[in-house]
Amino acid sequence: MVQALVQAVGMGYRYPSGRIGLEPLDFSVGAGEIVAAIGPNGSGKSTLIRLLATDLRATVGSLSLLGSPVRGSPRALRRGIAYAPDDPLHLPWLTGEENARFFAVLRAPAEGGARDGAAAWDGHIAIRIAELFRAFHLDEVREVPVAEYSFGMRRKLLLLEALAATPNLLLLDEPTVGLDPPGTGALRKEVGARAAEGGAVVIATNDTREIPYWADRILFLHRGRTVADAPLATLLRQLQGRTRIEIRLGGSFGAPDSNPAPVGVAIPNRGSPDPALPGMERIPGVESVEDYGGSIVVESSRGSALLPELIGFLLSQGAAIAEIRVREPDLGDLFQEMTGEKLGSAGEEP
Repeated sequence: MVQALVQAVGMGYRYPSGRIGLEPLDFSVGAGEIVAAIGPNGSGKSTLIRLLATDLRATVGSLSLLGSPVRGSPRALRRGIAYAPDDPLHLPWLTGEENARFFAVLRAPAEGGARDGAAAWDGHIAIRIAELFRAFHLDEVREVPVAEYSFGMRRKLLLLEALAATPNLLLLDEPTVGLDPPGTGALRKEVGARAAEGGAVVIATNDTREIPYWADRILFLHRGRTVADAPLATLLRQLQGRTRIEIRLGGSFGAPDSNPAPVGVAIPNRGSPDPALPGMERIPGVESVEDYGGSIVVESSRGSALLPELIGFLLSQGAAIAEIRVREPDLGDLFQEMTGEKLGSAGEEP
């Protein structure tokens, strides 16, 4: 049986203002498992990460981390946990390498005497830091003060610091923000390696195109509530056979909306298809039709093979077609279907 490194039972959090940050939930993460918590701002994903980091304490329910209940002072527990928040925090007057060494020493084993400075320093960690500077393409700025780093460099350094001590529990909040493609690739490799070595990884994100495909399990959060908690493969199966065909109309068919939304941007449903285009929903393979006043979104069970009939129908109705885009749905579409809201549409989250 896989050991649970995170075990929450009825865990929830209410902020001092009375606002609910996270509704009570049961949640576990096993050794070697990667979980992506996905939701818009205000969904509770950052609150969840902060609870797991012991930065916040649950106001209801219980939480065990690394096999020990969280109670009293969690200092000993924190040595096995690495948390990379969404806002980089460094000592700007120190170099990148000095920052990495400083934060690694804070996580040194208790018997090593974390306050003994160099005496507590582990040679393995020094080698590990050097490897990570190379992996994240920061080797040339190791000896440069962090005050001179760009935002992207500071983001990479933050992740490097979290990874250096090979934590048993790795917590990442929006880790790909500010990363270039090589940085994202390095992060993906390191996250996979941490899980392969038996660590647990929890990532908070609203990215549906990259990070979810690193994960074994997806947790959808919406306004503090759990909407879905399932393996990635289970959620992906719900998306199979559903292609979105987005059509922007020209001429009089595009006139109803003086400021139409750009094709590919989800906006609230304004009702049934345009009265001038009745019968479109009866074309074989058309699962649904959404009219946005100047643009139409058709969900197809036949993929792009539906296009000739769809175009023929529109032209027979005298419609002018300005643009057509075909795309496969992703987890963002599934989230919107489950909650009625697009990722990124909710209020800000502390």
